[in-house]
Amino acid sequence: MTRKGFTLVELMTVIVVLSILAGIAVMKYIDLRNAALAAQVASDIHAVRVGAFNFFADQETWPAESSAGTVPIGLGPLLPGQLATTFDRVDYMLDYDNFGPGAPQIMIGVAITTSDPRLMAKFITTLGSQAPFFVAGNRLTYLIAGPGGIM
Repeated sequence: MTRKGFTLVELMTVIVVLSILAGIAVMKYIDLRNAALAAQVASDIHAVRVGAFNFFADQETWPAESSAGTVPIGLGPLLPGQLATTFDRVDYMLDYDNFGPGAPQIMIGVAITTSDPRLMAKFITTLGSQAPFFVAGNRLTYLIAGPGGIM
């Protein structure tokens, strides 16, 4: 007797195998996306660092403190593209910190915050957690200038 079609067991086996492969693909996609965002963060930090040094070279002072997600006054023209208008990204936020005026020593840094713990773990893996990077909770700070001078 010849049969046409598939049995229920065969169909269920195919569905299980496809769902496992789809799960693996989704996890790989999330990891690749986080790796791309970590590379973008590294690029953003480098741009802010170079912009702050250029500002210091022109003004002989560091840019003033600004709130999280806000570009410091005067630093915008020294930054490329969208970074010149806002530090607020969809997946993370940059925060320029200037502790110099009230602090005993100059401390300039850029902090990255995100609400996604996997993304923060990828940032730490990519950028590091040793000086000049410092980690506190969901905040990774890159020190541009500190107690020892320029980093």
